[in-house]
Amino acid sequence: MKKPFALLLCLSSWALGSGCNLLDISDAEGTRGRGARAFDPYSSSASGAISLSLLAFNGCAILPNGEPVARGDVNLPEGAYPDVCTRLNDGAPLGPPMPPFARFNVTPGTIYFLREITLVDTVFGQHTEFNNRQAPATWARRQSRFKSLDWNGLTIGQETWRDRGSGAFQRETYFENAAWMISNNDSFLVEVLDSDGNARASQTYLRRDFLSENATTGRTRVSWAVDGLARPRFPDDPEPQPPGVDPIYQTVVKVSVANATNPFKSITMPDISGDGAIRVTWSLMPEAPFYFPVTFVPEQERPATCFRLGPDGLATDEQVPCGFGLEQAVRIRTPQNGRYYMPGETVDFMVSLRDGDGNGLHSRDLLPTYNEYVNGDSNGLAYFNDFMIFTYRDTSSSESGFKVVGPLQDLRVANGTYQLPYFSYPGTSEPRFFVEPGLPSILPGYADSQPPARYAVALPPDAKPGTYAIVLKGHRSYMGERLNRLDPFFFQVGQEQKTTYPERIGNCQVCHNGTNSLSNVHHGMAVDHVELCKTCHFEQAVGQVSDIVHRIHASSRKYSQNRADCTLCHLTRESTLRPSLMSCNGCHVQSHGTEYYDLYFAEMHVTPNAYGNCANACHAETPPMQHILPPQ
Repeated sequence: MKKPFALLLCLSSWALGSGCNLLDISDAEGTRGRGARAFDPYSSSASGAISLSLLAFNGCAILPNGEPVARGDVNLPEGAYPDVCTRLNDGAPLGPPMPPFARFNVTPGTIYFLREITLVDTVFGQHTEFNNRQAPATWARRQSRFKSLDWNGLTIGQETWRDRGSGAFQRETYFENAAWMISNNDSFLVEVLDSDGNARASQTYLRRDFLSENATTGRTRVSWAVDGLARPRFPDDPEPQPPGVDPIYQTVVKVSVANATNPFKSITMPDISGDGAIRVTWSLMPEAPFYFPVTFVPEQERPATCFRLGPDGLATDEQVPCGFGLEQAVRIRTPQNGRYYMPGETVDFMVSLRDGDGNGLHSRDLLPTYNEYVNGDSNGLAYFNDFMIFTYRDTSSSESGFKVVGPLQDLRVANGTYQLPYFSYPGTSEPRFFVEPGLPSILPGYADSQPPARYAVALPPDAKPGTYAIVLKGHRSYMGERLNRLDPFFFQVGQEQKTTYPERIGNCQVCHNGTNSLSNVHHGMAVDHVELCKTCHFEQAVGQVSDIVHRIHASSRKYSQNRADCTLCHLTRESTLRPSLMSCNGCHVQSHGTEYYDLYFAEMHVTPNAYGNCANACHAETPPMQHILPPQ
């Protein structure tokens, strides 16, 4: 059994007191959460196989940092792989294609299973008529790299607006219901090729072998987005863009399946060295396979770029080769009274990111630079990457950072106001990212500076007593393996007695267990801490997340529960009685048509708005009869 993930080592130079024991968050199973015990495929070298992610962008394989992969010395059919590729990190609109330099390394002799394959084809600035939805649909069907798919049944689907801040909005129109989107019987043949192009290993994965396998999950999408718009004056406003601003138009086809439900379907990388490739043949596109050039790097040839940990649990100066995996730890300085922090006191802590073998991924005091991440020299650690998120539409590639929140018993959705009922640092924003978005491109020298591993957060003078959490969010991609982790580390404020979450939602482990546990999907957070979601998705995003969560489960072919039974996930009646226009739209898309169109553009802290309370406004007397609600 793998050692408890949340083992916390107090610094020898810091006071060793009862405050250290308060940080032990290991549960009864001794794991990160309620994941698989006998075979956890996301535990890296401690599990039966390594998860493999294959990403492609505009015809080229890419790494999760957005860099295109060079073909290398491998014999492939003429025209099978381009000599020049588009760099996502050049920004949008995209620059001209260039010869790629990145290498996609894998370990020969190691067992892998296909966790994810994501294929994106996109163009910028080709479809610029705001209300002409036919043009982007025609491009997808007749000109994109996916034109050979069966597009019969394609319809215009939902339309979303997102507030980009400073009065700018993004509109995205989705196209849905094409035959290939709702197919359930197709498959992916994965073959590992040597330098001569000969198949040395293979495995066939069914589409239904993946948890996220259809367009309703939000991974697969065909859409047309317009960024930089002013607030529309009315539905289908023909000219909503503000004067003097040039909107950015993007049309995208993204095919993505992820989260294997049967990781025992595995591939042993051939025991060879040098260059090769992974060929993926989709049964719906049998004449156009996708190629992912790889370089076979034996384990004994890995460079010594990680750090051996010392007795205090922190990195020493001795460097060793890295292993697979990602583990996160936090060392919190003991409070002044040795037991718990007082209101107004400063929480001083260090983050320690390691591989699954217990080696440090960074030095004791500093993290890798942003440029080291882009160049593949960060030991796999990933930072916030605007281009992967907004251009590639990748929702789980970066955003590494932390957030401090508490007390746990007060965590709740803001519901139409910016006044949170609990302490949150940094405020009502996303986490404090180790590398702040946007700064590498505008602040000279920032991309070459090393972020610190030590942080200090001042508690407010009126901090409420209870249990608080440092929520650590990390991402790593190494030797083909791609992992997301989100872990809380607890400390006490104002009292020794521990407190817990409000317990308004839960039961996710009824379906999300074993290989499909929440620890293994999306952000990688154990089901035990699902109520921490609201600390980042606190207001506007709550509507979007609620919308997405309801739509995914209502439309999923794998969700076998009664869609109208709210009692499975909502543990209290109160948690079901603040529905918003956004959350209801998750299942009842545009149930009011455009009657409440203006609500989508009302200020978040002003009600009524799209994230406000439909129950108070109109549905107060009688809850919806078609839904089963908790009795109390």
